[in-house]
Amino acid sequence: MTTLTIHPVSEDQETAIRIFLDALHVNYDASEETDDTAYLLSSPANAEHLQKSMQQGQNGEITKLGLDDIWKP
Repeated sequence: MTTLTIHPVSEDQETAIRIFLDALHVNYDASEETDDTAYLLSSPANAEHLQKSMQQGQNGEITKLGLDDIWKP
């Protein structure tokens, strides 16, 4: 079976999704959003890369992209 992760943007949207799933008799688990930082820090290589990236952001070493530029090579 496939697991779907849904990210409603408002309480109204969440309510509508729950009503829809209930109407289809689909079982679902509701849990609060989790912080991915602990997972990323669980690997030493990921932790090092994350720490480096965070330091670059704090130092202003960033590149801003417009939405039109996201898919450009």
